[in-house]
Amino acid sequence: MRQVELPIYPVVYPTGHRLNQNESQFPLPDRIKNQLDSLTYHDLHEYPVEPINELFERYAAYAGVTPEQLLVGCGSDEMIHVVTQALLAPHDIVLSPAPDFSMYPIFTTIAHGHHVQAVDLSYEGMVKAIETHHPKLLLLSNPNNPTGKLWTIEELTHLASLVPYIVVDEAYMDFTPDASMIPFIATLPNLIVLRTMSKAFGLANVRIGFMVTNCELAHYFRQFIPPFNISGVSAKICNIFLKDATYLQETIEWHDEMRQKWAQAFKAIGHVIPATTNFLYVELEQPEAVWAHLTDLNVHTSKQPTGIRVTIGDEAALHLAHTAIQQYMETSHVKNS
Repeated sequence: MRQVELPIYPVVYPTGHRLNQNESQFPLPDRIKNQLDSLTYHDLHEYPVEPINELFERYAAYAGVTPEQLLVGCGSDEMIHVVTQALLAPHDIVLSPAPDFSMYPIFTTIAHGHHVQAVDLSYEGMVKAIETHHPKLLLLSNPNNPTGKLWTIEELTHLASLVPYIVVDEAYMDFTPDASMIPFIATLPNLIVLRTMSKAFGLANVRIGFMVTNCELAHYFRQFIPPFNISGVSAKICNIFLKDATYLQETIEWHDEMRQKWAQAFKAIGHVIPATTNFLYVELEQPEAVWAHLTDLNVHTSKQPTGIRVTIGDEAALHLAHTAIQQYMETSHVKNS
């Protein structure tokens, strides 16, 4: 038995407003609900072939690539798992910025690799870390989770030239598709892009993620994926969303509007980092105290070392957050007087 001490992800669903998981709060349009209600399940006894084939075709068209450049899995998490298993030999180094997605070191360790982080989120820090550690794989999220920072195409292109492989995890890129690295796959042979249906599409429950890369790498990685690794039911649901002409733009516009309201609310107690995602990072002097106060009022956020990450919630959640922030300010004022 290997001697590892990996964190076990706590799946907790508290009562109140769950703004700690970056789940979409966009209200589902009735036309989508009607299509979901009309799904048939006469084929549940069959392994899913036709729905998955359709999913490849539809997502390839959406991403602007060919189906041969795609792999699909149980969320983008499975795609991270596949990449690390397929590329890493024991003790190979994987480099990420700090902070970044917590699953990167976990999948690296499972694959017998060694995960290191740069000192911060700066481009200069990443270049220096590459020169210091000589990683086989550079793995980062863009936009960054948890801060929302957006790496530029120029920065990522240069970083790609410094490492054997680079994975750009674009889980939140559907909100700002013009910043995607997918158009540069043809010119960067070591580039692997990850996408998901969990965020802008609001389908965290169906657990569908994609890898987008060149045909040669896609063919190589396909050896590490078992047949029928996703549900045909999930594929059918994704296909409904992908063929809807206006859904994605509607959810983007809703998040843009609500993001401004949430940013305004939290400016009263902290520094809100600009973002284009379905969450905001709020830098705070006392993050533990603010997080605990919000939690006590059933507004659940993600506690971070220098602040909190807040999923963009609906109007009801925003109203309660306003109340919580006002109470916190009044309490702090009393304590400081």
